Amino acid sequence: MGTVVVTIGIGDPQGQRFEGVDAIADTGSTFTAVPRTTLQRLGVSVERSAQSELPDGSNAPVDIGRTMVRLEGLEFSTPVIFAEAGEPILLGAVTMEEALLAVDPVAGRLIPTNALRL
Repeated sequence: MGTVVVTIGIGDPQGQRFEGVDAIADTGSTFTAVPRTTLQRLGVSVERSAQSELPDGSNAPVDIGRTMVRLEGLEFSTPVIFAEAGEPILLGAVTMEEALLAVDPVAGRLIPTNALRL
């Protein structure tokens, strides 16, 4: 299975300014992770902090906010993690689900989900 990288727009909380970033579509990541410097430049505020489980099984504190994203022609608000320098930009499962998208690892892209699960 390959890595799926997509370009998304990260916006300010009002949805007036957006910056394009390349993000790894990561179904194992709950929230979208964007560099702290980018989120601060766009005026995104930290709403809370939480413990996050890292891929190696350890835990680390993360700051979480909420802002606008552009993804596959949609604009909507989603939770974001303030990633530290050197950490990858990730498109998390919550953001993909909010846009009704799924990862197609064979095609190497995002695809519309077939159905909503209620």
